Amino acid sequence: MTEKDTESAVATWKAPQCPFTIEYSLRALDDIRLAVVDAFFSLPRGGAEIGGILLGKRVKGRVTIADYVALDCEHAFGPSFALSPRDQDRLAELLAVAERNPEGLKPVGWYHSHTRSEISLSEADQDLHNRYFPEPWQVALVLKPHTFHPTRAGFFFRETDGSIHAKASYQEFPLAPLPVRPLPEGVAPAAEPAPSVRLRHGPDPQGPVITVAAGQAAQGPAPPAEPASDARSPNRPLPSFLAPLPPAREWRWLRTALAIAVGLAVVGAGYKTWRLWLPGLTAAIRPARELSIGLNAIDRGGQLQIQWDGNSAALRQATNAVLEIDDGPVRQEIQLDARQLKAGAFTYGRQGERVDIKLAIRLRGGQQAYAAAGFLGKLPERKPSSEDPEIRKQRDALAQEAAKLRSDLAAEMARTRKLEQSLDEVKKILQDQQRKRLENQNPER
Repeated sequence: MTEKDTESAVATWKAPQCPFTIEYSLRALDDIRLAVVDAFFSLPRGGAEIGGILLGKRVKGRVTIADYVALDCEHAFGPSFALSPRDQDRLAELLAVAERNPEGLKPVGWYHSHTRSEISLSEADQDLHNRYFPEPWQVALVLKPHTFHPTRAGFFFRETDGSIHAKASYQEFPLAPLPVRPLPEGVAPAAEPAPSVRLRHGPDPQGPVITVAAGQAAQGPAPPAEPASDARSPNRPLPSFLAPLPPAREWRWLRTALAIAVGLAVVGAGYKTWRLWLPGLTAAIRPARELSIGLNAIDRGGQLQIQWDGNSAALRQATNAVLEIDDGPVRQEIQLDARQLKAGAFTYGRQGERVDIKLAIRLRGGQQAYAAAGFLGKLPERKPSSEDPEIRKQRDALAQEAAKLRSDLAAEMARTRKLEQSLDEVKKILQDQQRKRLENQNPER
């Protein structure tokens, strides 16, 4: 599709249990997908979860999703999308502003990502849905990012009896990336893409502040934000009821403000788990970058030898890393320290024909980096054992004899240690007696 086609293309989602058809903009869901993937790679072991409001229209038998507004969650309870009281107040403000939208787009539901669980609605998700999105036609969208596979998504809705099938979506679907949008003519690429745009509602300078996430960071540099354009889409203007704030002079002040806000939230909540996730959340301000360290995998008789350049300049700055191995139904995470990283090799007995490998590296200063590789090949044939029974009998006898010898050796070593202790005691007694004799022979004494 051309750029113009992707901006206006729509798709439909329908399930037999759903009393209406869901129609969504491909560009809007692709922008959400980009923001979800950015947050997924911002932290090791699952990343951060994000969410926001779905905007659109409702006609008879159809709900249309045309745009979205991200909710700037302060993550007071950790990297999951769990709303604090301040987050709930901010969500209520966003809903109130969206209801007064003169363009006719209303809140038709909400979205959020699940990085540590499957596509479902937890009890907390259902409580949030029933409290802030009580209409029978309002929906919930759950996105599940993956390191090596496309992002999956699924819709949840109220059936005719008012119940919600929360264990899983009736129909999951993949979100394929859309073509990258070119920069408008005459606009130079920005030196560093801003991860969010802060907007203020209305002409009142004391009005509520809304933060809209920029999902373009994962696809390359984005054009600088202008007062009349959205950072998520340079070709789509912002709704008229959202007016941008003046841009910050320096990005480091935004980092400082974010770090202070997170610290105050943790202290106010009184939770002691901040040591586990706060360093990673602070490091998330600088997105992870991919390193070229020669990561590869070679199979030798079913044993996968994972290798990398341990003497590279990047790994010399690493403190530790996590080796993630996705072997079909088997998924493992191996912790590697600096010494193991320098060794440059790890052997893994593969169970399937396709193995995806990712090396998530933590550098000095809290920065994140990663390298990825994969292997595809048939498993070697394992020949059935045809061992002679007599040889097996002799082997078992030798094994029993070896076990007896090890037991005898252990007992002999224990006796030897006991004799050595007795000898040390005799030496000490003799030394004491000799010292006493020398003291008695001393004329002065």
